[in-house]
Amino acid sequence: MEIAVPPQSFYTEEFPARRISGEVVERPREEVPHGVPISLRTVQRSFVSRGRFEPSWSKRLVMAKWVLSGQAAMGIKGDRVSFGPGEVAIYTPSIAHQFWAMGEINEMCWFTMDGPLAEEFVSELQLRPGVYGNVPAPVQQLTELMESLKDRTIQGRRHASLRAIELWYQLANSIRSPEIPSVVTRAQQFIREHFANPDLSTESLAEHLHYHRGSMSRLFHKHTGVTIIEFITQARLHEAKKLLMHTNEKISQIGHKCGFRQSNYFCRWLRKHTGQTPREFRNPAIGEPAWA
Repeated sequence: MEIAVPPQSFYTEEFPARRISGEVVERPREEVPHGVPISLRTVQRSFVSRGRFEPSWSKRLVMAKWVLSGQAAMGIKGDRVSFGPGEVAIYTPSIAHQFWAMGEINEMCWFTMDGPLAEEFVSELQLRPGVYGNVPAPVQQLTELMESLKDRTIQGRRHASLRAIELWYQLANSIRSPEIPSVVTRAQQFIREHFANPDLSTESLAEHLHYHRGSMSRLFHKHTGVTIIEFITQARLHEAKKLLMHTNEKISQIGHKCGFRQSNYFCRWLRKHTGQTPREFRNPAIGEPAWA
């Protein structure tokens, strides 16, 4: 099959990448995965032109992405890392990121998951956003995921998601994470259990764990890739999204459960980190780039 290649002038980093051809299987955008706390969302294998990937419409997706031929790049926290065949790029929605297709024509594949426990699940596997080597694309498994995702029944959703969860476990086993010191593990657990406390801070955490504040902060960032404040933010964001998506509680009540004394501040905080107000988050606009 011949692929028409646009003129070289077409290619700039600021020009959106285009899906030229390929196969995409996705769950209907308006479908909320009730009864599937970790749900397979999209599987795609496509030829993509050079350019910038548009951000996904959804603020809830976790993704693993591979390059089969060509080159890509991932931007995260101000750093830009290239990746190609044999490497995998992972992202989670709580940490801002960007993607670019770098070759003139790039064959890429990826899968995404959402649901109220998706980001927490990937975090518990100690998988952080970034690029990892020696992880070739599991093309056959992704093809099988595509077929599984075509079953729209609740049983089909669960079966497809179970296969995707298995793939995440394989990724975690392939990516060697450094051993996490006990103080970091205890800090993570304490944050997960006490993020609703509006007075939770690096200082109060260090005091509770009887550890030097600066030393604990450095260890935490080294072994998790985020600061303590960023981790607290992630924990509160996860809870806020879950409550907004799956309960009818008042916004003020949700804000209180996420560590905010004032609902107005909670609304501003959520908009800062997601680009949406609580009401907008409960009613997301329909519409998504072809590759999301």
